[in-house]
Amino acid sequence: MKTVLIFGTFDLLHPGHLFLLRQARLQGDRLVVSLARDRFVRGWKGKEPRYPEQERLVRLRETGLADEVRLSDPEPHSFKLLEEVRPDLICLGHDQQELGRALCQWMRRNRVRIPLKRLGRMPWG
Repeated sequence: MKTVLIFGTFDLLHPGHLFLLRQARLQGDRLVVSLARDRFVRGWKGKEPRYPEQERLVRLRETGLADEVRLSDPEPHSFKLLEEVRPDLICLGHDQQELGRALCQWMRRNRVRIPLKRLGRMPWG
C-alpha cells in the first residue's frame, strides 16, 4: 500500500484545494493530510486563520478526500509526523517551495529519503 502525505493550511477550502487533494489522492492508495496548526498560520501568514484548526480539521475530513487528517507537529519543521506516517511520497502544491526546502533539509539531516512530487495548478484557474 502506497501512502501519500500532503501538507496545507486549508483555511478557505476552495476548488484549488480540492483539485490538489484529488491529484494527491491519485498518487497512491492512502492519502494523509497534515493540517497546519493555528500557531504556524499566525507566524507564517502574519494573521489569524479564518477558521481555527479544529474546524479546519473537521471540514477537511468531511470532504472524504483523505483517509486521515492530522494536525501538524506543534513545532514547525520538526517533521515528527514523517516518522509516524512513514509516507512513500510527499506531494507539494505549486506554491510550497519553502516547505520543499525544509523537507529536503530534514531528510538530509536525518538520512531519510522520501520522494517529493510537486503537483500543478488547476488547468482552468
